[in-house]
Order: sequence, then C-alpha cells, then structure tokens
Amino acid sequence: MYKQQWVTQLDTDKLFEFARPYLEKNDFGIAHTQRVFELAKQNFPVKPELQELTYTAIIFHDIGGCTIKDQYEKGPKIATSILKKLNYSDIFINQVCEIISTHHEHPNKPSESFKSLYDADKLVMFSQEEYPFYNAREGFDWDKIVSLIYTAKGQDLAKKALAQRRKQAEKR
Repeated sequence: MYKQQWVTQLDTDKLFEFARPYLEKNDFGIAHTQRVFELAKQNFPVKPELQELTYTAIIFHDIGGCTIKDQYEKGPKIATSILKKLNYSDIFINQVCEIISTHHEHPNKPSESFKSLYDADKLVMFSQEEYPFYNAREGFDWDKIVSLIYTAKGQDLAKKALAQRRKQAEKR
C-alpha cells in the first residue's frame, strides 16, 4: 500500500490549481469537476483511508480533454506528471490513473473510490448547469443514466432532480 498522505482542503485546492489549465478547456470547464467533487463529498462518503485516492481521481477524472478518448489517453499522462511533481508514490499514481482511464465504464464490482466518482459524475448531469446540454441531445435516455448509478441514494437523487427539471421545463 502507498504511504498515506491525508487530503486536507489545502491539498485539494492545490490539486485543483494544478488541474485548472487542463480542465478549463473542457465543455463545462473546471466548474464541472468542482460540482462532481462537491456531489461526491456530500452524497457518497468514503472511508478516511480512501479519501485521498477518491478525491484525487475526481479532481483529475476529465483532465485529458473533452472526449472520452482524450480523457483515457491523455488524462493519465497529465495526472502522472502532476502527481510526480507533488511527490506521490508510483503505486498511488497508478491507482488514480486506473480510475481516470476507466471512469466512463460500468464495471460489475467497482471500487469504493470508483463508485463515488462514477455516481457523482452521472448525478451532475441532472444539475441545472448541465441538464440542458444533455437534454438537448436527441433521444437522450435519462432513465438509462439513472439505472447506471450504483448507489440507491444516487439513483434517488437523480430521479428527484429529473422530476424537478421536467417540472421546470413544463412551466416554461
């Protein structure tokens, strides 16, 4: 196991600072990653010993670019470069990169860190900021997105947000 380097607010701020130039180039900018991070912290708590891995993976999950291909191919290289500069162990870096390079997949037995990122990344799609983007896609299947969320809490939150977004759309 890697040497524990407990995450503090200062550490996550530093990680966001290093990730910012890359994340700002994405469709929703760094704001998407900040929303995913906050949703995960508020709704999908992880054991203290997994927080560093989980939060680092969340902050870096889209660092490679806008497309899944870029995120999978470029993201781990960028994350590795940044994390090496910050003196993280190779084992830790490899764990972060494994999550980055698979975060759009839906494994049957995901790690706790992966689930936290995945569910928050799906749940953010229902946010006021991102819902219009996805909802404008022809044939977008919101029920499928809900069904992909691993946790019952995440599915419930998604269903409630979806009902709220649809209700708001009816009022317009």
